[in-house]
Amino acid sequence: MRTIRGKMLFSLCIAMLVTVAITMMLFVRLIDDILMNQVKAELHGQVGKAQKLLSDGDLNNLSSTQFKYVVKGLMMNADYMILDADQKIIDASDEKEEGKQLHYTPTGKKGIALLHGRKVLYAQEKLRGLSDEIFIYSPLSSLRALYGSLMRTTLLSIGASFIVILAIGLFAVSRVVRPLNRLKEAVGRYEPSYAQGNPFPQGDRTEIGELMTTFQSMSGRIQQHQRNQIEFLQNISHELKTPLMSIHGFVFAIQDQVVTQEEGLEVITNQSQRLIDMVDKLLQLSRLEAVDEHWPAAAVDLRTMAEEAAMLLMPEATRRDLKLSVEGESLQATIPGEQLFRILVNLLQNAVRHTTDQVVIRVDPEVPGAAWAIHIEDNGPGLAEEEREAVFERFYTGANGVTGLGLAICRQIAARLNGELTYSRSELGGARFSFRKKVGE
Repeated sequence: MRTIRGKMLFSLCIAMLVTVAITMMLFVRLIDDILMNQVKAELHGQVGKAQKLLSDGDLNNLSSTQFKYVVKGLMMNADYMILDADQKIIDASDEKEEGKQLHYTPTGKKGIALLHGRKVLYAQEKLRGLSDEIFIYSPLSSLRALYGSLMRTTLLSIGASFIVILAIGLFAVSRVVRPLNRLKEAVGRYEPSYAQGNPFPQGDRTEIGELMTTFQSMSGRIQQHQRNQIEFLQNISHELKTPLMSIHGFVFAIQDQVVTQEEGLEVITNQSQRLIDMVDKLLQLSRLEAVDEHWPAAAVDLRTMAEEAAMLLMPEATRRDLKLSVEGESLQATIPGEQLFRILVNLLQNAVRHTTDQVVIRVDPEVPGAAWAIHIEDNGPGLAEEEREAVFERFYTGANGVTGLGLAICRQIAARLNGELTYSRSELGGARFSFRKKVGE
């Protein structure tokens, strides 16, 4: 009963049994009412018959065999009593009843009465021209004999319906379970490294079809992630190989006295530092992607933070004869300041490196769809249309041949800060990188 098929069939059987039970109860109640009304009508007809037999006032004209009637093809006998004004039995189909006092609670000219401890259906009417009454009755238990044939027919009908509904249920359950089994088999066979085309069956417009479509979408994302991982490893190998080859080459160059020791050591030192920086960035990116590190938030002034980041890059900007400015009013925000500061410094370094002569940090307190934003803009060449998203990928190589991890790290930090880092074209003519803090986060 642990399978979906078993649970659905079990639920279907329970629902059918409950339905059958309710139907049977209502059916018995309905048949009971119909039969009782029919017997009452027949008994009332027997009263009219008795009136004709007693038209001459002779009670000897009555006998127990004269009051027969048919209900649903079954012949039934009715008993009778003749009552005087004091409800004393003066004549009856059962001679033992004669002379006794009739005790019962009438409910009208016809109905159900309790007679000698048993329920009877009766019809009662005053004899024409006489002060006596005739009381014709039939035991209620005699109706139960009529139930047999009706119940057999009903049970056969219900049984046939049960089988038909069960067959339809089995077919419907099979239609539901079959695509799930196909999906289970496809998931069991799925290998992202060797997936060719679409490994999952096509889905229709049903809920299960939508589930298959979701699995197809998920497999596409997994395969893309797999390709990104392979490309990332290839890029790492390439980026690490370049400084290592330089170090290796200059070691032999020093040994062969092709270059002076001072020149060789300077190159080796620079390349070693490049390796250290690269490994440090890789570790940062790995921690951001894999470790749910807690960053305590604190109240910071965004303009003050922007000015501190600008001061840090001011020597390089001065050396390159660049104008570096901060715009916007003071704005208080509660956020992990160290991580936001790291984003600003990285974006400023890129802007100072690629701009022509101007870099602006703008604190924006009113941004559609965001709580606030910080923009870093320059008047450099900017990015081509196809580079606007690719630049945030790990080890993306730009048109100038420069590769790196800085923007990938910044975007990861931005996501952890419940914000987003985006690129757009600046009004200054160059690049515009914006950190937007989401509303309510």
